[in-house]
Amino acid sequence: MKPGKTFVLSKTTKRMMALMGGTTENRNQFKRMMIDAQLSAAVIPRSSRDDRNNNNKGKANYAMNNTGTASTAVE
Repeated sequence: MKPGKTFVLSKTTKRMMALMGGTTENRNQFKRMMIDAQLSAAVIPRSSRDDRNNNNKGKANYAMNNTGTASTAVE
C-alpha cells in the first residue's frame, strides 16, 4: 500500500524518529517501515456473509465475548 495525500504519520513515530541516532539511511528505512505498519493496521478485513448473519457464534459453535475471543460456554 502507498500513503495518500491525506496520510499523517503518528506523533509517536515522529517522536521516535527525532530521538533516533544513526545514519540517515537507517532513519529513512525505519520511517518506511512505520508507514507500512500504520497503513496495514488501518485495513479492516471484510467478513464473510456467514459471519454477518451469525454474529454470536464462532466457527466451532462457541459464543463470542465482547473482546472477539471465543468462550467455552455455549448458550
